[in-house]
Amino acid sequence: MIENKDIKNYKGELSYNSICRECGILLTDENWYASYKKIPNYICKKCDYKYVKKWRQNNKDRYNQLKNKWQHDNRDKCNQLQREERRQLRDEVIDAYGGKCACCDETRKEFLTIDHIDGDGAKQKREIGVAGSTGLYYWLRQNDYPEGFQVLCFNCNMGKRNYSVCPHNKEIFEKEFEAKLKIPSNKSKWKLRLNVIKGYGGKCELCGEDNPHSLTIDHIDGGGSEERRVLGGWYKIYEKLRDENYPRNNYRLLCYNCNCALGSNRITEEKILQQNKH
Repeated sequence: MIENKDIKNYKGELSYNSICRECGILLTDENWYASYKKIPNYICKKCDYKYVKKWRQNNKDRYNQLKNKWQHDNRDKCNQLQREERRQLRDEVIDAYGGKCACCDETRKEFLTIDHIDGDGAKQKREIGVAGSTGLYYWLRQNDYPEGFQVLCFNCNMGKRNYSVCPHNKEIFEKEFEAKLKIPSNKSKWKLRLNVIKGYGGKCELCGEDNPHSLTIDHIDGGGSEERRVLGGWYKIYEKLRDENYPRNNYRLLCYNCNCALGSNRITEEKILQQNKH
């Protein structure tokens, strides 16, 4: 803080250099907001952060009132800023855990997610008190990226979720999968799934993935969760699609990578098709 006795010297110094009114350091493009430079408002970024933080603490009701009004008046911009913040957070966490799928080496961040190595994700989220993937990403960053987590693409993640081991781990997977198919109900469900996959072309319509364990039915216009709830599960949807001779009005075949990335608006169909050309 600049003392009163230094005000004269401080004002004189401003005619030659821009100096922070709080700490007295020389203001540069790196430590001075461009908008403050135009006003001009002589305070560095570090001091401004402390000032704003203190003001918010002392004026909580007023701050919340202003924040709510700004969010209401700038809804689209606010949503865009929140999406960008979540994307940056997610990218930071994925990079901290290696930046690629620990199973298949997929590096496109749109297709990557954080996996609980021991397969107890829901339980652990309850224990640490977080909800959803964004809450988990914040927790991982705040706790210096602890062990017990890895990066997987959605194809490998869903393969592990559905079968306890990713289908890419062929030796272990084939043994466990053969054991599951010895149960008549599992065998009939798998046969139905294969028939539906074949009925919709046998490969992802966007990237060409043809591993049946990585493919799923996508509702083009949305509504998959609601239809699953009404009919009583995904296999009821498969039965419906088979009985209706595989309608195309709102259904298509996608891999989990494309389906999950599109569903969370991380990528566009055009970008996936463009990537697939190279």
